[in-house]
Amino acid sequence: MSIAADPRERVQTDPLSPVLSQRYVLHLKHVLMCVGCGAFFLYLNYTPIFHSDIWGHVNYGKWILAHRGLPAEDPFTPLAGGVPVTDTAWLGQTLFALAETWGGTEWVSNLFALTVLITYLVLMRALYLRSGSLPTAALGAALVWLVGIGRYAIVRPEIFGGLCFAVLLWLVARVQPAPARRDESPADLPREQPWGLWIGVPLLFIAWANLHGSFIVGIAVLGCLFLGRVIEVAWRERNAEALLADAWCRRWLLLTELAVVACVVNPYGIDLLINVATFSKNQNLKDILEWYPLKLVDLEGIQFSATVLLFLVLLRHSPRRFSPADMLMLAVFAWAVAPAIRMIGWYAPVFVFVVAPHLADLVRRVPEWPALSTPPDTVLSAKAFRYTALVVFAAWVSFAFSPTSRFLLGGSPRPTEHLYSSGTPLGISKYLREHPHPGQMWNPQWWGDWLVFDGVAEPHVFMTTNAVHVAPRQVWRDYMTIANLQTGWERALDRYRVNTLVVDKKKQPAWDVQVRRLAGWVLAYEDDDGIVAIRSSPAAGPQPAASQPGEPKHDSQTADPATAGETSPASTPEVDSAQPR
Repeated sequence: MSIAADPRERVQTDPLSPVLSQRYVLHLKHVLMCVGCGAFFLYLNYTPIFHSDIWGHVNYGKWILAHRGLPAEDPFTPLAGGVPVTDTAWLGQTLFALAETWGGTEWVSNLFALTVLITYLVLMRALYLRSGSLPTAALGAALVWLVGIGRYAIVRPEIFGGLCFAVLLWLVARVQPAPARRDESPADLPREQPWGLWIGVPLLFIAWANLHGSFIVGIAVLGCLFLGRVIEVAWRERNAEALLADAWCRRWLLLTELAVVACVVNPYGIDLLINVATFSKNQNLKDILEWYPLKLVDLEGIQFSATVLLFLVLLRHSPRRFSPADMLMLAVFAWAVAPAIRMIGWYAPVFVFVVAPHLADLVRRVPEWPALSTPPDTVLSAKAFRYTALVVFAAWVSFAFSPTSRFLLGGSPRPTEHLYSSGTPLGISKYLREHPHPGQMWNPQWWGDWLVFDGVAEPHVFMTTNAVHVAPRQVWRDYMTIANLQTGWERALDRYRVNTLVVDKKKQPAWDVQVRRLAGWVLAYEDDDGIVAIRSSPAAGPQPAASQPGEPKHDSQTADPATAGETSPASTPEVDSAQPR
């Protein structure tokens, strides 16, 4: 009979058999990236909700849920009554409304933070596939955020469009090889069928077309890939028949057409595409900050110039070529930024996606810190997974300290002063709700959405951020006349039978002075944010826009309230320049 070996001796001599495989062994660089992502999530989750267009989108979403249909006209701005509406972000608005209904403003913040974090994680994956370098993927994601930082000042359904855009770049990166080095022959696209694209593109664009009107930028990317392939094959083969024979020329063309067809799957059909394509021609946009042309002295101009300088450096020092498709994407999106600075939010990920392989070559020239390098495969041990445990711990700490965790872990909600951004007229909306004055109100358009959201039913708001594009041209001109205290502003107040004035003291200093000495008006409420003044002898009922002298019954241009909500607080250029973008 044999005697069993001592268990302690067996533990010392037997090799370890880890449950996890080598692929789960992480390193210090993964820990640092996890800590960075956790800090970014905390930053997003603790960002106060701005008092502008997000509440207009929530209002629309609640209206859609209550009526189980889409509005035919703006339901919150009587002066825009009768103007047809194409709600290009109805699904995104509904998601925000559901979040607010379930958990109040806290869940609006949570939805924003989670969506943006997932967007950047998907984008980092696309950049990793594009460059083959994890540090480059992290650096590229940070560069996207820095170039488009102004787009995160205001929460809006555009974040869902950003997520769809990141998914599209990821799908493209899975099949689009990095540009070849100058001393190598160009790498060609894979010969096998791209089933991920055939399935992913239509599903993605069906969702995108209903979430937000930015789907047009995705179609532009696919179109650039098709035209770039055409140029590449035509230059290489010098034969027109080769274009018809090339599989990827046909594939990119069919994928572009498939994306366009998928976008028609929406409540408006083909009219949605027409509205989005012609939307920038709305004359009211000329007074909105986000639709100003690019100026190199502004923040967006400095950011754009920095990307141009980086591109020139890479063009000089990168050993890789720039493919025709890459150059087309850069040219198209850079051209789009020139007339409208709001497009820099879409230019940033395209720019980084294009330069990622070239940036990776420069990053590889930098000596890597030994502690951050990936060691060769070794015999696995319990110690090998210490960084994996640190990554899990860092992710848990980020979640535990975020407001999102309070739903599962408990805890008191954030105080009001931390939840809403400074300048939110909490006191004014409370006063108007408790002391309604009959008739029409004139208000700064950047406060209109909040006043509606916070339950101010009477008096009627004059303008909201969503109504900028919906309002008839004459109504918008009258709003600007009053906002700028231009000649005839008092007659405009009388013509619209305005009985209540709401003034933003910080952003309308001229109005702050004027309203205190305005004959026939008395101050009814004042706090650090603004002033409420009422007429001494109220006029009878609001005057609808259709009955203005010389004004047609309806504006001839269909407006887009979803994109209309995406305006920075605006009344005059001087006021606009001080607003978050």
